[in-house]
Amino acid sequence: MVIVWTTLLALIFLPLYKKFLFYIGSIQYNYQKKLIPVSFGLYILFVETIVLLMFDRDYNWSYMVAFFIITIVGTIDDFYGDPRIKGLSGHIRAFFAGKITTGLLKAIVGGWIALFLGFFIGQDIIESLTIFLLILLMINMINLFDLRPGRALKVFFLFYFGLSISTPFLFIGNLALISLSILLIVFYHDLRGKIMLGDSGANLIGLHLGLWYSLYLSLSWQWLMIIVLILLHVYTERHSLSDLIEKNKLLKKIDLWGR
Repeated sequence: MVIVWTTLLALIFLPLYKKFLFYIGSIQYNYQKKLIPVSFGLYILFVETIVLLMFDRDYNWSYMVAFFIITIVGTIDDFYGDPRIKGLSGHIRAFFAGKITTGLLKAIVGGWIALFLGFFIGQDIIESLTIFLLILLMINMINLFDLRPGRALKVFFLFYFGLSISTPFLFIGNLALISLSILLIVFYHDLRGKIMLGDSGANLIGLHLGLWYSLYLSLSWQWLMIIVLILLHVYTERHSLSDLIEKNKLLKKIDLWGR
């Protein structure tokens, strides 16, 4: 029943939200130079909230507050961000040059959210700092992949299903199934280049992953994920992920699937 209602509401609100984004001018040219609506974090969060209120009022709403804040900050970056400034190092250089960017604001707020959740969930200082790092890196990881239609959500689904076959998180509460139902619909449109997640959407689903991996993975597996994510971030500071994918036949085939 949760899946049915989520799918129904997501299908009803999606065209309305797309019209809203066009109306307020939240549109950008994608990599194919097509003008499409951008910033779908608020849409995802709106449907999630409605369905949770219908079916799971006992959900920990502290998490929803964190989702809301990271989505708002991402939305601000979608509207006012400077696309010429790339990566955390780029925003830091801009700061020392006297310019405070929305990307830096997003990084700072994301850091505070990760720190809050780390100490909210963690049982001791080591566990809290582990969760802090894991959430922070997960949020930014999705942003790194959100450069081509469907790419960020393919990565999301990879991590989502990896967690679902190794832990019971799908059967604890309703949010996992609610999110999956919404994101499959978003994925269909994103894959065809009709919409763009934007920073608001990428930040939100990245925070979802970070939270779930923090709640359901053991500490040793969390550190393994942190090491992998750090290596990924170090690589992307010096190299292009798109170039890597383009040069690898398997990765390119996966990246182009569905377009």
